[in-house]
Amino acid sequence: MAPSSPIERIGRYQVLERVGKGGMGVLYRGFDPVLDREVAIKLMLADFTEDTEQMRPRFYREARAAAKLNHRNIVTIFEFAEESNVPYIVMEFLRGTSLGARMSASPRLSLDEKLSIVGQLCDGLSYAHEQGVVHRDVKPDNVFVLEDGTVKLLDFGIAKLTASNLTLQGDVLGSASYMSPEQVSQSEAVDGRADVFSAGVVLYELLTGHKPFQADTPTAVILKILRDPPTPIGTYVSGLPPALCSLVNTALSKDPAERFAKADRMSKELQGIRRALAAQAPPLSLDETGFADTRLLQGVSEEVMRFREASHDVASTAKEVGAAAGAALDAVTPLPSRARKRTSPPWLVPAAIAGVLVLSAAVYLSRSARQVSAPASASTVTTTAGTTSTDKTAATTGGARPADGGTAPPAGPEPRAKPEKPATPAAPLVSVTLTGEYPFEVRDGRRLFSSSKTTHKFKALAGKSYTVLAPEVFLHRVVIVDSTTPDGFNWSAPGLGWLDVRSQQERCDVLISDIKAGSPPLKPRVAAGQHKVDISCAGDIVKTQFHTVTEGATEQAFIR
Repeated sequence: MAPSSPIERIGRYQVLERVGKGGMGVLYRGFDPVLDREVAIKLMLADFTEDTEQMRPRFYREARAAAKLNHRNIVTIFEFAEESNVPYIVMEFLRGTSLGARMSASPRLSLDEKLSIVGQLCDGLSYAHEQGVVHRDVKPDNVFVLEDGTVKLLDFGIAKLTASNLTLQGDVLGSASYMSPEQVSQSEAVDGRADVFSAGVVLYELLTGHKPFQADTPTAVILKILRDPPTPIGTYVSGLPPALCSLVNTALSKDPAERFAKADRMSKELQGIRRALAAQAPPLSLDETGFADTRLLQGVSEEVMRFREASHDVASTAKEVGAAAGAALDAVTPLPSRARKRTSPPWLVPAAIAGVLVLSAAVYLSRSARQVSAPASASTVTTTAGTTSTDKTAATTGGARPADGGTAPPAGPEPRAKPEKPATPAAPLVSVTLTGEYPFEVRDGRRLFSSSKTTHKFKALAGKSYTVLAPEVFLHRVVIVDSTTPDGFNWSAPGLGWLDVRSQQERCDVLISDIKAGSPPLKPRVAAGQHKVDISCAGDIVKTQFHTVTEGATEQAFIR
């Protein structure tokens, strides 16, 4: 069977689509009809036809060793087999992106995320080394980052079992820029410390955007790896912790004996640096949290300021501030009756308190500013001569006296001071129409504003936020009234699709957008858009994924 020919089935697996092609083979997305699950199938670029006595037994010997690797940071392999003398590997299908692609995508990875990725990579390598398997091809394209941030190490297809000699002597495996000196020199003593070197190259590239050994040709790169020290990190980026720069240099040592003896030691030092950086970092602001909707918070803040400027009563203003802050909390906090059974995120209460304090301070400072900017008291004015006078009569008559020296006319009542600018009018009322093909309810914070139906019409202040709920289709959205449309504000509920949720945790609960759906497997109709899918076992969330459902289509969620 030629890998380039159209393929509909490999073994018992139905081929759904071709995902990509690399140096080791062609990758397909497939479906296992026996176990009813999605899989990835790598059809190897090898053929057992000519060498059944040598290649086949060695391939399966190393394949069995790789298949025994069972770690959260290593892709799970289900089966090794062959089709028409061409070997293939069946493994879990992952949703996310390769580190190679993620490094150049937006938003940019933070320093903490970079250290976390390499730390997880080292954890996976440490486990493999304990089982006697050396990866030998650690590079960004073989590191996969899932949607929840979990790292999976891929492609043990060229892994070298320490007790095996499947790879022919003299072959140079892996990508040159990430290979250790002992690999490029074709040394017999290649062990887990070679993978530590490669992990160091990956970390260097994450931190600087460059490789430590760069040249125009692979041969020149190899010579640099063998002879030259890496380009100092400070050449590309400054301000990194000295401990981190020292860690990278240790991992990139030419002599394996001078590197970290084990990958888990490198991981532990990375975690220590992460903790030190976290202790030095300032507290997160609201827009840096993973769940707060910055557009919602901005709308709430603008609404509160409009209320404040339209009101002359401090107590009334404070009441509106409290109500708006409560609405913000309600919008980002699931309803108790539908919330998952776990404690609130640790950032929620401090963030809410900070929001109330900031808004209250804004009210106080604004009112103080209005008092300070009022016209100066008549008891102290500046005369036309530039001197200061405390004569009320002078103040009320423009600072002049009658020419005959007589007394000035009696002073009249002091004129009322005029404000420097008129008060800002209250936010306008907007005609709001919310429609959908299925019934949904509208809530103003925790309060039921409009009961469940397909069309809601009312008037609301521009910038006002409401929560739209339809638990039957797992809809939980925040809608902010926008007054830019001449005919009022119109919003339509998203269409429906399906979310096919499958998991090995069949005795646990599935939560979709924080609404309990049942136990897997299940395939409910859901509102189109992004949904958070949690697996909850005995009240604890053990796994979380994010999936985007398209109207009229089925999104598959396979959660291990």
